[in-house]
Amino acid sequence: MSVTLLNDLPSAFRMADKYHGFSDHFEGFLTAQSGASYTVVTAVDGTVLMTDAARGAVLIANATASIGDNEDCYLAREPEAFLLAANKPLVYRAILKFTEVSTNTCNVIAGITDAVAADLLVNDGAGPKTSGTTLAFFKKDGNLNWHVHVSLSTTQTSVELTAANSLDKVAHAAGGSSYQVLDIEFIPKNSTQSDVNFYIDGVHVYKMSDYVFTSATEAQAVVGCKGGTAAAMTVNLDFMGCYQQV
Repeated sequence: MSVTLLNDLPSAFRMADKYHGFSDHFEGFLTAQSGASYTVVTAVDGTVLMTDAARGAVLIANATASIGDNEDCYLAREPEAFLLAANKPLVYRAILKFTEVSTNTCNVIAGITDAVAADLLVNDGAGPKTSGTTLAFFKKDGNLNWHVHVSLSTTQTSVELTAANSLDKVAHAAGGSSYQVLDIEFIPKNSTQSDVNFYIDGVHVYKMSDYVFTSATEAQAVVGCKGGTAAAMTVNLDFMGCYQQV
């Protein structure tokens, strides 16, 4: 039996009418960056650079020289292609690791948000910005654990993943020598409400129920960091991807 060209196309081609999005291990990051697939957002001299690593990776650093407190750097995927809406479920994934430069001083974010700019992570461990559309994991200065976060306009909900708060009753510390897989699912239930599920290394750690997504704005995938002390910090980002039903 002969195989038609259509049937022999990669799955990404055959699913193009059902899903849109991207997945990136960053082997071609420099080319992609120069082609405007990504924006590096930094207020001072933060950098995002390729590193020699199996499967590819990039290093997101909040500074390259002497640095003050609260300096940040973000890697944002262009354009703002993801709009939270009815009948349009979404999944985001980041695989990353970082090491605290001193005890509990790092700020890190991974997820989707609109209008990535300096101070997406607010100064002095205040967490993500208090406006716009955001679904994210974040870790803040002065704290050990991951937090989960949803935002619509000026309404935010953030929960620290302590043993008491996590679905698996385990505290989920952020950072360390091993990569962590962070997944976010947006599951719309009707024309106004959704559930947002958060997973770490395949474990369902939290569920935000009845998140109202009406009036959401277009969002982009992002990973970034902000220092909580006068020292540079780095996030190793092995993978970032996001897909949504069209």
